[in-house]
Amino acid sequence: MSIDRKVVIGLTMGDPAGIGPEIVCKLMASRDLRERADIIVIGSAEVMRRAASTLDIKLPVAGHAQFSPGLLNRDAIDVFDPGTLDAMQVPIGQISELAGEASMLYNRLGAELAMSDAIDGLLTSPVTKVSAKRAGFDFVGQAEYFSRLAGDAEFITILIYKTFKAALLTTHLPLIEACRMVKKQRVYECLRFLHTHRRQLGCETLSIGVAALNPHAGETGTMGMEEINEIRPAIEQALAEGMHVEGPFPVNALISPPYDGRGLDITLAMFHDQVVARMNMHETTTLTFGLPFIRTSVGHGSALDIAGKGLADATALRVSMLHTIELAEARMRARRPL
Repeated sequence: MSIDRKVVIGLTMGDPAGIGPEIVCKLMASRDLRERADIIVIGSAEVMRRAASTLDIKLPVAGHAQFSPGLLNRDAIDVFDPGTLDAMQVPIGQISELAGEASMLYNRLGAELAMSDAIDGLLTSPVTKVSAKRAGFDFVGQAEYFSRLAGDAEFITILIYKTFKAALLTTHLPLIEACRMVKKQRVYECLRFLHTHRRQLGCETLSIGVAALNPHAGETGTMGMEEINEIRPAIEQALAEGMHVEGPFPVNALISPPYDGRGLDITLAMFHDQVVARMNMHETTTLTFGLPFIRTSVGHGSALDIAGKGLADATALRVSMLHTIELAEARMRARRPL
């Protein structure tokens, strides 16, 4: 099913002290992306002009104190910049409170546009966590901040690598603690959450493959009992409720090539590195799944050490933008009446 219009994607500039402005400028110079989607940068127009000059990008930068999709111009870099903060004062390549304040301001503005349906999806450029914390934003990560903005919405982290999608049962925990979190109720609740919100992925039905925790899926209990006592009972409960769930599969038979999810819509992994070890950071997108809007982020950091030098590679941001556009188009199709 086709869609009636191009999707509108918000793209935050990220940390003004980092490589965000440069990779955003490089991305906005990509004609093919901008033919597929309308893109509005959320950040500082002056910082974007400086980055465009550094990179010798000839597109003009147009600043807008207010945003409307009708303002977008494919022959310019359009920036939503209310002018409430002078990001030109942020020292390039350094940790600072002002850098953190600016980064999180752009995140908030992007979330507000998304929650008002002014944009169809939001892709966030890298933020420096230390700077954000110095500015008073004491969150584990950006995802938790977006959850707070959305009324403490529940979410699951999904990693996207090419066409492979994996949800994480646990994220940034020490491995020994992550293993302790593999309990029937938690596994079931994650399966239920994915199923309930499946239309956010554009799926009328959602097929889920579940990864095992132990080597060889526990080898009938000789290498661990979690598959027998926790994971399998959760899957059986989900199946009894009509969900499409398979597993638990040994990781090498579900996540590793050539399996890549066994043709199922999504994989539920038990811990962070089950998936991250499979993925290339420069081709991976993080989706904060369950928010009332699409929020994605690029897989690398703000790279303060090379900021302002014109060396940053925008490949990862391009990949994440493509994923964001695809998610927005899928959600738009799913919302259309049959």
